[in-house]
Amino acid sequence: MKKIVFLFVCLFAGSANAGIINDFTGGYDVANWNQSLDGGSIDLSGAPFSIVEVSSNSGGGSSATDFTIAALGDGLVSFDWMYTTTDVDGSSFDPFGWLLNGIFTQVSANGLFGSQSGSESFLVAAGDIFGFSARATDSVLGSAKTQISNFSAPTLVPEPATLALLGLGLAGLGFSRKRKHT
Repeated sequence: MKKIVFLFVCLFAGSANAGIINDFTGGYDVANWNQSLDGGSIDLSGAPFSIVEVSSNSGGGSSATDFTIAALGDGLVSFDWMYTTTDVDGSSFDPFGWLLNGIFTQVSANGLFGSQSGSESFLVAAGDIFGFSARATDSVLGSAKTQISNFSAPTLVPEPATLALLGLGLAGLGFSRKRKHT
């Protein structure tokens, strides 16, 4: 009997670690994200492997094309990006970056023409709103296109069934005490 109880305890004992979702799948499926276009566009046809954000070129001043979601768990968000601008004045007028709780962090370099790329990572807590932002300071003379790929983000891990573990422990204790008295 002790071996059986020990076996059940071993089966249910274990550590819970934060899970990681790679690409735009599961809770981070593109259908779960919020889009704020403001003159730009977001191409989801490459999902779940990548998405493409395009900054505005519709005239009328500054704008932001945002793709955001609430973090499902605590941990590291990481992604690769490839940026190309057609703006005649270069990348200064169409910055790309990531958002965390409404704060924009630019990753594209200003003053360049053509393409640039990189990898980024940042920490989030469960419930933080994060995402990607393709901005335009003037919305004229050309836009920028950024492909986001190799995306990964943390998920919640269900807590082990604490009550079930406690119940199994108490049942085992009860069986062992009953056995000693008989």
